Amino acid sequence: MTILDPYAAPGDYRKVQLHCHTTASDGRLSPAQLLRMYKAAGYAFVFITDHNRVTREDSLDDAGFLALPGTEDTVTGPPAFPLPVLGPHLGRLFVESPTRRGGAQERIDRTASEGGLASLCHPSWTGNLWTGRWPVRTAAALRGYQLVEVWNPHSRSDRDTRLWSSVLRAKGAQEPVWGVAVDDCHHPRQFNRGWIMAKVTAVSAGALRQALRAGAFYASTGVTADFGVEGTAVWARRIDPAKGVLRFIDARGVPRLEVESPEGRYPVRGDEELIRVEVVAGTGAMAWSQPFWIR
Repeated sequence: MTILDPYAAPGDYRKVQLHCHTTASDGRLSPAQLLRMYKAAGYAFVFITDHNRVTREDSLDDAGFLALPGTEDTVTGPPAFPLPVLGPHLGRLFVESPTRRGGAQERIDRTASEGGLASLCHPSWTGNLWTGRWPVRTAAALRGYQLVEVWNPHSRSDRDTRLWSSVLRAKGAQEPVWGVAVDDCHHPRQFNRGWIMAKVTAVSAGALRQALRAGAFYASTGVTADFGVEGTAVWARRIDPAKGVLRFIDARGVPRLEVESPEGRYPVRGDEELIRVEVVAGTGAMAWSQPFWIR
């Protein structure tokens, strides 16, 4: 039996924001203002993902901080959503321009051809006249995207996590989709509510791209944690806050083990398909590991 460990890569955890907006689209803060806030909050990487456009602002970049290009594109087009403001949203990271037309698969393919990564944004969001959702069937059928938001303040995390679980089972370890948390910041009160901690060897675009592709990161809304494999067991460690629960969950979404101690080990039996870990703090904050696939 083999347990695939996405955290086995070398590096240190760095704080990353994958989804935020500025005055270049519908945000309240200028690019420089927003990036100064993220830098002061300890972020190492920030993607500005304004709607249907790429916003660049590198004036604050230094050895410990990097702003990166991205966009949040509305997947529009006949016959489903003929109006340009209707449709679900696709996050596109490491890209230089938005996609102006085409269906979701075409836009994902273009993202990949440009060396970018694609993300399904707020899957259960009911905005855009109820056209903003990513149905489970669609999410399972699409190919070539890497990320799905399991926590976004504009969406339902319980529903988004269930969609992620369904996608994981449909795609398997051959086409992994990793779960992310974001703050989707449009104004200051949404700032710093969700992020990922990525295991990187340097503050560079290449190091972060490698971590995102490999799943060497966890999602968080305020929990600091660590995860890994030892022998035939998956382990998790809650570093901060002090109180909370570690929940080890299989491919069907069934909790196999729940412990209240700061550390927990789940001995893999072999019938789980995968194990992922949710860390739930007494404050309500959470962390989500990536799946540990079992072969």
